[in-house]
Amino acid sequence: MSADSFPLVTVVIPAYNAEKTLVETLKSVSNQTYECLEILVVDDGSQDKTFELASEYSLKDSRVRVLQRENGGVARARNHGIREATGSFIAPIDADDLWHPRKIELQMQALGIFPERRGVAYNWYAAIDADDVIFSHSRPVLHKGDVFEIMARENFIGNGSTPLMPRADVLACGGYDPALRDQKAEGCEDLKLYLALAERLPFTPVPDFLTGYRITRGTMSSNASRMLRSHSLVMAELKKRHPNLAAAATLAEFDIARWYFGKAFSSRDYRQVRKLASLIARRFPLRLAIGGIGRVLRFATGKARRLANRLQGRMSGGPPAAEAVTAIDFPENGTSFHDRFGATATGQIGMLIKPPGDG
Repeated sequence: MSADSFPLVTVVIPAYNAEKTLVETLKSVSNQTYECLEILVVDDGSQDKTFELASEYSLKDSRVRVLQRENGGVARARNHGIREATGSFIAPIDADDLWHPRKIELQMQALGIFPERRGVAYNWYAAIDADDVIFSHSRPVLHKGDVFEIMARENFIGNGSTPLMPRADVLACGGYDPALRDQKAEGCEDLKLYLALAERLPFTPVPDFLTGYRITRGTMSSNASRMLRSHSLVMAELKKRHPNLAAAATLAEFDIARWYFGKAFSSRDYRQVRKLASLIARRFPLRLAIGGIGRVLRFATGKARRLANRLQGRMSGGPPAAEAVTAIDFPENGTSFHDRFGATATGQIGMLIKPPGDG
């Protein structure tokens, strides 16, 4: 098989004071079945043992290279790694997240539908806590092709540790925008890049939960104000360039504010609840009214549907028809993300993907 069949993928790991999680992240990258990897750890001015641990790990895996820079935030660290990369594709992963061993392999297969694999591959994620235990997961979406308008409405990728992207196109889009951090609005750099890529490239999904996205429960709502400001700035730019998407962008802003409100409420962070409630009421009064009417309609429609199903069951002498059962292996809350490694992703048999000439 030709070398073109196994393009080099550069994994970029921005790391700031990541000594507690970096080694586990590196292991999940090193253990990829797709072995044609260049692994760049970008130490973003850490004050702990991040650099030492990464350097020590590079002695075990020659594909690992450690870069150092002054602290400048995740966007600058990622961009530094992308500039130093020699691979044709970029696969970012944060220094506390995890990958299923077949993540890159399956993404490279998915990109095979595009000429020269020029597209963006993504998968779903499982939310994990500090102990790698799953407590939630992303919505399984299958958006493909031209997804620009969908991305304006919803960041369906959901994190920065999931996509596989052509390096040339990432560079052409300007990489990750560090200006958001400079405006004290760090958080949506990944969304801004995905929007730029979606304007020029098709996307394709790998229908499995291959990313372990770490979310510390205690801080889920603490950064809400910063994230909402970040999202608002990205959406403002989108509205300016694409006025026809203004309504979709506003709805996206409302939905993310509502999401943070729900997380704050479930965490009993009532200070944040009051703050977010005030913000939502001030910025989205019409959307709140429409949402309230929508909830009433959905409740009435659901009640009518349940009644109709019961009546149909009585008339036919049997229970209502059951919904089709999906074959997707959904992550089970309370289980370790590592437990998923025992099952073959997407129902396929794993195989080690090595560069030509290797034994």
